[in-house]
Amino acid sequence: MKHYRMSSSLVSIAVFLSLAFALGCTSEDVAGEGSLRLQAGGGKALETGFPYTEGGVEYAFVDGWSLQFTHYITVIGDVKLTDPDDGSVAGFWDGPAIIDLKKGSGSNLEVVTLEGLPAKRLDLQFRFFEATAKAENRNADMNIVEEMIAEGYSYWIEGDASKDGETVHFLLRLKTPTLYTDCINGKDQTKGIAIEANKTIGALIYAHALHLFWDTLAAGDESLRFDAFAAVADSEGESDTVTESELVYQDLTDLQDENGDPLRDEDGSRVFYNTGSALPQDSLTLKTFVEYAARYGVHFNGVGLCLSETE
Repeated sequence: MKHYRMSSSLVSIAVFLSLAFALGCTSEDVAGEGSLRLQAGGGKALETGFPYTEGGVEYAFVDGWSLQFTHYITVIGDVKLTDPDDGSVAGFWDGPAIIDLKKGSGSNLEVVTLEGLPAKRLDLQFRFFEATAKAENRNADMNIVEEMIAEGYSYWIEGDASKDGETVHFLLRLKTPTLYTDCINGKDQTKGIAIEANKTIGALIYAHALHLFWDTLAAGDESLRFDAFAAVADSEGESDTVTESELVYQDLTDLQDENGDPLRDEDGSRVFYNTGSALPQDSLTLKTFVEYAARYGVHFNGVGLCLSETE
């Protein structure tokens, strides 16, 4: 199934604007060859954690948690540029590469530079893989990479959240291989990327970590929350740790606190997550919610969207 995942969060715009100077001009020449330098990053969220302020807007958890990432590892490959006129392949890189985006905090990390491309607008596709022994480890801790390969994880997202003197460690190991095609350029809202003769054009795959902790899969009125995660920490015996396997204990139709009572906001109202029609009705758990959010939280050049196909 293919989807465009819409997002109204201003953080994508802010991150994009802060990077725009590095992404180059997108005017199109009519002849010659140029290059594309494709990078990946996670923006301010990975750099500073939550809460943070950007562009005059504060991004904070409404339930009072602060959060820091220690790892945000992805497996990227199958980068392909095609001519929209005839579908011919203009440039490709099979990869894949295992990249810890957290280690690029404050700057983006290079995925690949493709050279000898025709100076015209080209369509882009790329893929997030499950890790295998084929993948090149760019900068991730070797012990983590070995486990990712053994289990076939496509994400390893780890960090700590704190509130009122309590700290909860989170470890989200996800199997969410996804193909991204027909990418819309967030820089100018056109399809693909314009290559210029005798220039190297920059482009960015943006892993939008905010999606993981939003309480909605629909566009608009997103709030960041962690209470539902913290409530199921220790469900499988790991002290003060919540993993992806424990998220299955949170039923999105009946979220509960650590005592098994209805999960409520400070004003006493029950907490609900808006899944829209995105998730299968027989699997409405926080785990499936996070898996979906990871898949559809990937953008191109800031706010740009791609068609995404699960595999």
